Amino acid sequence: MTHEVLHAPAFSTLRLDMSEGESILAQPGAMQAMTPGFNIEVKAGLHMQGKRGVMGGMRSWFGGESFFTVIYRAKRDAQHIMLAPEQMGEIRAFDITEDTGLMLARGAFLACTPEISFNLHNAGMQGLLATRGLFFLKTAGAGKLFLSSYGGIIEQTLEEGERFVLDNRNIVAFTDNMAFESVVLTRSLKDSFFSGEGFVVRFTGPGKIIYQTRARPSTGMMRSVIQSMT
Repeated sequence: MTHEVLHAPAFSTLRLDMSEGESILAQPGAMQAMTPGFNIEVKAGLHMQGKRGVMGGMRSWFGGESFFTVIYRAKRDAQHIMLAPEQMGEIRAFDITEDTGLMLARGAFLACTPEISFNLHNAGMQGLLATRGLFFLKTAGAGKLFLSSYGGIIEQTLEEGERFVLDNRNIVAFTDNMAFESVVLTRSLKDSFFSGEGFVVRFTGPGKIIYQTRARPSTGMMRSVIQSMT
């Protein structure tokens, strides 16, 4: 399997060229176009590690992704498929190994090879305040992972003890063993309210942070809390 990202950065589309027997797991609705030589299956929570089916679908849903997974398998050689997220933004490919795992924020997952699966990681109250949801999807296994963003993608590598601050709405993913904490950027609630900078995320290296250049429009405090729990 080979891949190419086209029309980047604003209108990125992922092209996958596949041979007979190769397959890709993708979010429902991501397929734009494809050659006719694919077999398509839809299963609940197939990309989640451990129990699949309904329980896997529920864990995927809690992690901010779809309940279902779509599997595209090439029935013959020289087939290709085009995938893209709903929002405008960038697509980036990552080689995942046991030593280079990532923690994915809500909505970041686009597709992956079948060798990769995910565990649901509960960030608790820290997750509610510091990320786009209470839960992350943590990678397991080794393979190719494709992430999408709202806006462009920036990768920031931190050295041992180095710190970096991100607005919680801009997080796409980060190294799975990286330390992070929710902090208030300003000294008073008034300053937080009028500056638009409330809780932010402070990461401490070593590790890598992947973040997007645009934040999805605010939907209001109550709706944001509800969305982070669904």
